[in-house]
Amino acid sequence: MKKKQKGGTPDLRDKLVSEVVKKVMALLKAKGYEPDKTVVERTANDAIDDFVAQWYEVSLEAIELRDGEADFVTDDEIDDPELIQEAKLRVIKELYEEPPEDFYETIVQSAMVSH
Repeated sequence: MKKKQKGGTPDLRDKLVSEVVKKVMALLKAKGYEPDKTVVERTANDAIDDFVAQWYEVSLEAIELRDGEADFVTDDEIDDPELIQEAKLRVIKELYEEPPEDFYETIVQSAMVSH
C-alpha cells in the first residue's frame, strides 16, 4: 500500500453533488414537491460550500498536526494553496462518506424556500 502524499485526496465533489441532488430530489418528491433540478443543484452546492468553509480549517490543523508543524503554525501563516486545497478535499470526502444527519434535510428546507 502506497503512502498518501500531500495532495493525495481525490476530488469527490462531483460525486457528492450528484449524490446530494439525488437524495434531496427524492425527499422533496416524498413531501409532494415537484423539485426543479437546477434549484436543487444550486442549493446543494451552496450547502457543500458552507460546510467546507466551516470545516476546512479544522482539517488543515489535522494535517499540520500530523506533519508535526502545528506547534509554530497559526492560521494566518497557512497560506499554502495546495495544503488548503487538500484540506478542503478531505472535508468533501468526509461529507461524501459520512454526511451529518441533518445535512440532506437542511438542503431540502432551503430548496423548498427558494422554490
